[in-house]
Amino acid sequence: MKEFDDNRLEEAYSHVLNGDIDDAVAIFEKQLENNPDSTHLLMELASLYYIQGEMTKCICTYKKVLQLKPGSMFVNYRMGVALYRATHFSKAVEVLNRIVESGKRMPMTYIWLGLSYYHLGDEEKSIEAYRKLLELCPDATMANYYVGIALKASGRYEEALPFFEKLVRENNRHVSAHYHLGRTYMRTFKYDLAKEEFRKVLELDPYNNNAQEMFDYISDDHPF
Repeated sequence: MKEFDDNRLEEAYSHVLNGDIDDAVAIFEKQLENNPDSTHLLMELASLYYIQGEMTKCICTYKKVLQLKPGSMFVNYRMGVALYRATHFSKAVEVLNRIVESGKRMPMTYIWLGLSYYHLGDEEKSIEAYRKLLELCPDATMANYYVGIALKASGRYEEALPFFEKLVRENNRHVSAHYHLGRTYMRTFKYDLAKEEFRKVLELDPYNNNAQEMFDYISDDHPF
């Protein structure tokens, strides 16, 4: 194994800072030829492949790291996220559950696990994952949002409402939360409240066509 060429690595990092990802990748790949078992180079390269959107290369590189460091939950996490990005949702669930089963406290695991289950159509396990995140981080905005989304998708509208209501109380400029709260109010026949939520969306995002359509629908069919 040859030593790293520090000057070349410094050049690669400079390329990254300047947004020249392709040039940085070329340098890391060349360095890796001389140091094929360097977990440092492999991790850097996997991260750059991820930025490029080269998910297959990214995942294969993380697999190589796991051959060298099979117990690394951090690498499992990064690979799980890459698998999700590549829409390999079942495989992402398998990898992310390794972290859960290990007992290591990595709260963000549950976000990607919940999203993966959601895309597999398993709303119950999706909700379970987000609720676990809320146990670990009660004020996690993303968890509250995605629990609401998953409950709404499974038709549990009354259960979804508190999560969206909490989000808009804490951040009155959260456009998506206002929109989904409006849709959930509609599903529970609270048309006056729904109308106010769509009005708020349009204040924040005047060109939001979905909110405009819902606002017009309520105004036409349910005038107050």
